[in-house]
Amino acid sequence: MTTINALTPNAGSSGSSAQNSINANFDLFISLLTTQIQNQDPLEPLDSSEYTNQLVQYTMVEQQVATTEKLDEQLTQLKTQSASQFVNYIGKEVTAQSATAQLKDGKASWNLDAVSAGKATVSVKNSEGSTIYEKEIDLEQGDNTFEWDGVSSAGTKAEDGAYSIDIITKDANGEPFAVQTEVKGTVDAVDFSTGDIILHMGDLKIPVGEVTGVKGVL
Repeated sequence: MTTINALTPNAGSSGSSAQNSINANFDLFISLLTTQIQNQDPLEPLDSSEYTNQLVQYTMVEQQVATTEKLDEQLTQLKTQSASQFVNYIGKEVTAQSATAQLKDGKASWNLDAVSAGKATVSVKNSEGSTIYEKEIDLEQGDNTFEWDGVSSAGTKAEDGAYSIDIITKDANGEPFAVQTEVKGTVDAVDFSTGDIILHMGDLKIPVGEVTGVKGVL
């Protein structure tokens, strides 16, 4: 079953609080001004210019708060519309930059893009960060694939789930070189409840910004 967690709009809460505060202060100001005018000395009337200036300032602040609330509402709508577009990723195979892959039915696979040819030691780690498997491999410059059958170095079979890899490389001169890791998987859920769009592929949680390719028509 696919899952879509909705975006919860909360951007306007601070604006509403500010508006309530402005309204309360404005009402108090009008009440005090009215009382002073009613009780002023007819022979020495109050200078109304100061109160007029304050009234103008209150009005300007009130307008600014209203504008901010409107912008917050529009921003929330834009985020919701943008996030909703990624619902189309459900059921599609995506490629993403990640060192963590899904082990399922005794198979996990990583794409390794090496900037140079050389040797590498690949360490597979479980969710607790413990190394459960190591293997030395040869890398060619460009695209490579590392596959793991889910069997640990101790000969035990690992449970299905998310596993990450660390890679230590060495070229012909004994110098390390960079390797970019990518994984593939089918999206089964989209979560944008926190405002960040996260694609779920089994136990994997991939930020949409890490996606480098999508297979199939969206």
